[in-house]
Amino acid sequence: MKNLNITLLPALFLFLSTASATAPKSDTFKDMKGCFLLYNLKTQKFDKIIGEATCRERFPACSSFKVPLAVMAFDSGVLKDENGELKWDGVKDSRPEVNQDHNAKTWMRDSVVWFSQRITPKLGTQKFQKYLTAFKYGNEDFSSGITTAWLNSPSDPNGLKISAYEQVEFMRKLWTNTLPVSHRSMELTRDITYLETSPKGFKLNGKTGSGFYDKEKKVNLGWFISHIQKGDQEYIAVTTLSDLQPYPTFSYGGPRAKQITKDILTAEGLW
Repeated sequence: MKNLNITLLPALFLFLSTASATAPKSDTFKDMKGCFLLYNLKTQKFDKIIGEATCRERFPACSSFKVPLAVMAFDSGVLKDENGELKWDGVKDSRPEVNQDHNAKTWMRDSVVWFSQRITPKLGTQKFQKYLTAFKYGNEDFSSGITTAWLNSPSDPNGLKISAYEQVEFMRKLWTNTLPVSHRSMELTRDITYLETSPKGFKLNGKTGSGFYDKEKKVNLGWFISHIQKGDQEYIAVTTLSDLQPYPTFSYGGPRAKQITKDILTAEGLW
């Protein structure tokens, strides 16, 4: 696997040069606007980049925001541990698994929006903003609403948006214990994001995010932010996509981004 000689810029997370390092455009994102980044934690360099221009663009975080939100909740004490439970308020969702009490582990597993929307008010606006700023999380803007900012469409001028590069930087800090929070809060967050172990023994942690690119909610948007490890092989992988036109049949963007990630990892011998 070719190693791309690009390093992170801590402040803005931009590249000094990408012209010779960006992977050729493939049909990975056919009929989609897409980005894939594979960052090698051992060498501290990117091993693969697809759709570099899209990787610079900020999109709503969608449910990928549950990862930093978990760090905030554990660090602040809003959630005590992975078994910290919140009671369902009885408002029914189209997904049956959401309509019940949840703890931190099942919140992450089932991507429960109402659980997130109970955490942010408990944090309060000042503490929420403090964490976003400390994490340098995207545009750090929740002016569109403390319970909805990460769910807005890209066309909304307000709302919490982040680029794929910035997602990599956040995940890098989470997995190297360098976020400005307690180590315990990072460890608990890592624990509840475990997904599966690949046939070749690579452990996968991550979170999908699904939303819409347009206010009419016809064009899908998807995220998958992840950490992959086997022995001393350790990577951060981030995929984001949006359809160029309404998808022929309804399909959440997050699971599609996850599958694209696994397909690329397989091709790279990392799955």
